[in-house]
Amino acid sequence: MKRNRLGKSKLAGVTVVATAALLSAGVAYAAADDVASLYGPQPPADASYLRVLNASSQAVRVALAGSESPQTLAPGAVTRFSVLTQGTPARVTVDGKALADANATANATTHAGDAVTVALSHDAKGWHAARIVGRYERVDGLKATLRAFNFTSGCNAKIGVDGNGPTVFAQVAAGAQDARAINPVSAKLVGQCGAVASAALPLPALAAGDSYSLFVTGDAAKPVLSGARDALAWPPAAN
Repeated sequence: MKRNRLGKSKLAGVTVVATAALLSAGVAYAAADDVASLYGPQPPADASYLRVLNASSQAVRVALAGSESPQTLAPGAVTRFSVLTQGTPARVTVDGKALADANATANATTHAGDAVTVALSHDAKGWHAARIVGRYERVDGLKATLRAFNFTSGCNAKIGVDGNGPTVFAQVAAGAQDARAINPVSAKLVGQCGAVASAALPLPALAAGDSYSLFVTGDAAKPVLSGARDALAWPPAAN
């Protein structure tokens, strides 16, 4: 009788374990479905990214390699990140023409997760472009991410809260970028080149997990601070 009870106990244990395993699998699938519905289709793991900032005072027609559609950018506007599959050059066309300075390093090898930001400027000689290569990743999923890009030559940019408030980025070298996690706050930021400050830029309402980019453009004597939410052009639009 004792052995029978023990045998039944073991069999019941196996049944419980098997049932628990099935329930766990069901929960896992449900969780996967929840993640998929929350984040949507994701780009390939080996993708790189490309976007364009119009840092000029006039509208421009741009076409990017990858998933983003050709479009007209107003002054200060930024495209979404175009998703480039492995081996696709990070090329930009401006008003129907390929810019040598925009595409000079387009054929260079990019690594998975690389994010290229191209800033366009315009003068009497036409359109010009500068590139900064960073990484497409979140700094802290429990906070908002701020990224700073300095396209102003001869300027080690400082970004802080307007009205002598706290410093957000102490120094971003010309042609470089930086990133940090922040608690979602309401604030107005200014960019500085030495003692010269830009006009104040109000931050939009940011939630945990959001990513927002700040761009320092113009020249060291008159810096301009602009910004945009980081967004992916994914999945690609259907033809």
